[in-house]
Amino acid sequence: MLRPGGKWCAALLVAVLLALPGVSWGDGFGYGGFNGEFGLRFGYGKSTHKANVHLYSLLPRWGVFLIRPGTYPSMGGIALSFVLEGIISVAQAEGDGAEIGITPMLKAGLPLGSRAMFFVEGGAGIISESFDSPAVAHAFNFTPQIGAGIDVALMQRLAFTVAYRFRHSSNAGIYKENPAFNVNFVHAGLTYFY
Repeated sequence: MLRPGGKWCAALLVAVLLALPGVSWGDGFGYGGFNGEFGLRFGYGKSTHKANVHLYSLLPRWGVFLIRPGTYPSMGGIALSFVLEGIISVAQAEGDGAEIGITPMLKAGLPLGSRAMFFVEGGAGIISESFDSPAVAHAFNFTPQIGAGIDVALMQRLAFTVAYRFRHSSNAGIYKENPAFNVNFVHAGLTYFY
């Protein structure tokens, strides 16, 4: 049986496949000609310990290539991007609520042929968490995070993205009480390259 996060990912994948019949998947896609990306991911996260928290997230993204894919063939065509990602989540915990934040990140990508790219991304942002849980002592926290995933070409500039993310949330010692709130996320969404 699929968990709530798995249902979101499966539903998004089925919607994409049904909405684009007869399309030559990834036809004309070429990472080397892109300067950046816009994306929208949906995420499901679950806390790792101390509390039972479920997060249902919307993650809008914008990024720009610092090193375009294929610029350095001797290094496997590796790419490097600066990405700014927002997060808006509904939280299901002891007392339900929400969170909102923003994270600047670096994304390193390795092309897997001409229609897919494996990536690793990470950064540290700020977040406001307004739900009742022993794992979250304060509303204002910092969020170092790291993850990996894959972009798979659907059309000339559009890719389907699936990713895993580990996120730590704490107040960095600003307040005496500083529990660690760790979450494992699964992301799925669409990325438009420009």
